[in-house]
Parts: sequence; C-alpha cells; structure tokens
Amino acid sequence: MKALLTDDNLSLEEIKQHKDIALISDDVSSREELIESLMKYLKLNRKQRRYSDYYSVKFFGCNVCDMFISLSYRFKFEPRIPVNETFFISEPDLYYNKKAFDEGNVNLCFVIGYSGSGKSVLTREYEGSDIEKISLDDLVCAKDHYKMEEIRNMSGMLYSFFAGQGAKYYISREERDLFADRSEVFVEFIRFAKKYASAHKDKKYILEGIWTYLFFDDPSKFDKYAVYMKGTSLIKSKLRRMKRESANTPEESWDRLLDFGIYAGDTTFKDSNVDKWRRHFEKKKETVIREEENYFTLLKQSIMAQINSINDLFVKGDAEGIRSISKKASSDRKMDLTEKAIVIEECKRALADLT
Repeated sequence: MKALLTDDNLSLEEIKQHKDIALISDDVSSREELIESLMKYLKLNRKQRRYSDYYSVKFFGCNVCDMFISLSYRFKFEPRIPVNETFFISEPDLYYNKKAFDEGNVNLCFVIGYSGSGKSVLTREYEGSDIEKISLDDLVCAKDHYKMEEIRNMSGMLYSFFAGQGAKYYISREERDLFADRSEVFVEFIRFAKKYASAHKDKKYILEGIWTYLFFDDPSKFDKYAVYMKGTSLIKSKLRRMKRESANTPEESWDRLLDFGIYAGDTTFKDSNVDKWRRHFEKKKETVIREEENYFTLLKQSIMAQINSINDLFVKGDAEGIRSISKKASSDRKMDLTEKAIVIEECKRALADLT
C-alpha cells in the first residue's frame, strides 16, 4: 500500500489492477457483477477499505458502499414492479447526463416529475446569466399572465417561440378553445426547444414540467439531452400539491383550474408514464441516483462527508488532521449527537489504523 501513499496520479485502470483495492465501477453490466465487486471490497481489511473508499470518492464521487446502493437501482426492477406500487412508494431522484450538462456538452435539460413532487429542488444549483429556466406551465394562457416584453426579459427561447411559430398559442383564456389545443402547445414547444437549444450553444436551458412525459411516450427520444426526474411518489406529490394550493384564494384556485382545463384529466390518466421514463433512464451509466432530501438523508450525507475527509487524511498519513476533525466534532454543540459519536469513533479507528 505504500506506493499508493506517494502516487496520487494513478489512473482508474491502474487502480483497478491493484490487488489491495476494490472499487465498484459505474460500468457494471449485471446484478451478479455488482455483488461480486461488493464482496471483493468486504473481504479487504479495514486499511484496504479506506484506500478503496478514498479512490472511489476520487473517481466516482462516493464511497464503495454508496456506489453499490446507487447502482443497485439499475437492476432493482427486473422483473418490473407493478405500476400501482410506484403510486405509493417514493424512489430516488435521477440525474441523467448531469455531468454532460454541467460541463456544457449538453445544453438542454428536462426536469420531470409528478405535479407537487418538488421539481424545482433538482435545479437549485443552476443559477446565472447563462441559464434559462422555463416552466412549461407558462405556455398555457400566457397572454393572461405576461406581456410579450415581459416574456422577452424572462426567456429568449420562450419569446422566440411566441413571436414565431408558436404565435397562435399566445392567447388568453377567453381566446382559447378548451378542447381544441390540448397537447399541441407542449409538443410543439418541446420540439422547438430542441432545435433552439442546438442553435444557441452559448446558453443552457432547463425545461421544467409534468407535460414532457405526459405527451411523449418514448423516453429514448430524449437520450441526447439531460433528464432529471423526481422520485416522489404520486400520492405524496398529490398531497404536497393540495397543501401548496390550499394557500390560494378560491379565485386563484378557480383561475388555475380554468387555465389548465382538460389537461387536469391527463395528469390523472397518464401519470403512470413517469414509471416508463424512470425505468428507461435509471439503468443508464450516465445517470446519477440520489435519495430525496429529508432529515435522515441529509444526516447521512453529512456523516459520509466527514468520513470521506477522514479517509483522505488517512491516505495522506495526516494524523494531526484526523485529530483536528475529532476535536472539532467534540466541541461542536450544534452537531447532531449521532453524527458526533460516529465521527469521533471513526477518527479513533483511523488513528489506530495509521499505527
């Protein structure tokens, strides 16, 4: 293991060949291969597992066990679970082509999930003048809510649509035939957005809304773009939406119902489309899988961040750095008691492993 202490420029392939390191690569192709990789890791001694976790974080962004949990979702649904179970059970959030979108190799991202699932949470990290976020809800009865100049300031993509081929959709509720346009505005805009984004590589575009998977049955048509999907269950999403809209006045609720009209029926009868989209993207190696944020997942993330820091110091032989983490945890009155106990104990074990 000494060679690894002094050479931090080893490639992933070189690390994979080292007999004292066990990683789970993101290119595993079967459940059997995934389990075999985990068993190899579990057979290592504690020091070797620290090195393995260190290099796993370096190359894949998480330790070996978290990598196993993440990749296991690719094979979880073989055979496929009944659709009605997904109505009640929340699943992790999916980030397909996130790396490509972050690096600018892909500049169009679709954020999808049930209405009320918290889709905006997935795009919190994206802010700035080079990002345009568009809510597909704004396509409906836009004339009642925005003047064209306001739309120009909101989004160049949205303005170009309404000022050009989508001009017939820039209408008020009174001008709209409730049963005539149904999915056309969403389908036409999404097709327009793909061409527009391709012609405007200087910006990134995020299209957020339930309508994408409702009106496009084939998710493979979106393989060349980024697709982020909320995993919040249908029931939980509906409850969130009801709670959110309960704050509206009766007039606001009525206006919203009139705006979306017949679409409300589609969101009930076609919500199961989201299951098809999840099954398509969750197995792809370009997909990052994250649990929905709550107290326990945030606590776990905080603990793992601390342990990863300890392993980093361990590999570098920095005993004083490990003692500093332990001392800081001991004196931090705001730290969760469970996290404090785990971090301090992990520091003790790391210092013992250094000797």
